[in-house]
Amino acid sequence: MNHFSTYSHVRLYVIAICSLLFLITGCQNNTLKYSLDEQQKIYIHETTKNYSGLIELYKTRLKQNDTELTRYKLAQAYYLSNDFDSAKRVLKPIISTSRDDHTLVLYGRVEAKLGQYQQALVHLEQALTINPKNGEGYNLKGIVLIKMKQYDAARYAFIQARDTFYDENKVINNLAMLSILNQEYAQAYKQLNVLYNKGYRNRALLHNILYTLVKLDHEQLAKTFCIEHKLSQNPTILIQELKQIEPINTIKFNEIVPEQEKNQKQFSFEKIAEQQKQLTANPKTAQKPIIVPKAVTKNSVAKTQSTIVAVRSGEHPTFSRITLETTHKLDKSHYLIEQLSPTKFRVTLYDVTLPAGGINYVKNRISNSNRDFLQVNTTLTAEKTLVIDIQTKQNSIVKDFYAGLSAKQKGHCFALDFYSINK
Repeated sequence: MNHFSTYSHVRLYVIAICSLLFLITGCQNNTLKYSLDEQQKIYIHETTKNYSGLIELYKTRLKQNDTELTRYKLAQAYYLSNDFDSAKRVLKPIISTSRDDHTLVLYGRVEAKLGQYQQALVHLEQALTINPKNGEGYNLKGIVLIKMKQYDAARYAFIQARDTFYDENKVINNLAMLSILNQEYAQAYKQLNVLYNKGYRNRALLHNILYTLVKLDHEQLAKTFCIEHKLSQNPTILIQELKQIEPINTIKFNEIVPEQEKNQKQFSFEKIAEQQKQLTANPKTAQKPIIVPKAVTKNSVAKTQSTIVAVRSGEHPTFSRITLETTHKLDKSHYLIEQLSPTKFRVTLYDVTLPAGGINYVKNRISNSNRDFLQVNTTLTAEKTLVIDIQTKQNSIVKDFYAGLSAKQKGHCFALDFYSINK
């Protein structure tokens, strides 16, 4: 009887242990599944640049577990969506005690965007004290110092960024912008040409090179360069306008995006200049046009400007959307989105052709969304640059993304979603 009783107790004990292990394993699987689902959502939001989705996800996570890492991620999402006030609000409770250089650099970046340069400099110095090898911190410090017109200190900061092996191309671009500010155009030209010869062809870089050529009085070379890269249909007028533009109105930092394959043939300014000398020395060939070598890749395709096929605007429960349908897919080098204030936005589209209805068609189609848009103005420059100024009724943020092909598979859809930050 005692033997049977002992066996029963042992059996019950084993069953209880197995049941407990089963429950623990089940809980772990559910936790793991939740974590994987969340990571997948984060990946999708980051890939599609759905910053609003990231913000909601990290806000939920922050409510469950308030950590510095989550606050950093949430503030980063706010920063990328141009909501700098919210980014600062999220980081402010932890910034005085933080010992993480990345958190301090992000806070400094936010303050710089808000025009609080002295405070930004303080937090960047703290970050660099914690981690003297933070190249991003030195690079940002240089940009802030330029804003404060401390050019010599800025140059030293950029050199320190380069010494920490921070993105070489960004540093070179920023040093070139500094050279332009100091009206050292020959030096700026050399620095920008380094990037050009590496294969960079984004419009900001091309315009900066053209600007330095104009300031160096190389008008013929500037005109040749302008025509080759289709920077204007009226290069002579553009060159005359650039002569009047002050350096402070043309500089852009970190505007570096690779667009060419590494095995391309490079455009040599020196070779073109030598051709010009030879033509001048030999009148018999003076009438022959200078042929600028084109950048060639294995599968080179002639670039064509994109035509706006249609413009649509619509209202959704939490946002208003503007969709531009174009003949060619727009990438980052074809447009620029700026938030001028909490309610004012500027969308710039480069090298575009308007639909049959013209500029008024674009304006009227966007203005159809009366709930959120207070005012819309459109301008088309001689260089085929379309500028759309939009004022929203409430403080807003904007998210841009490629929305795929149109329903008839004939055009590419580029979408802009405007979210009220009060919702």
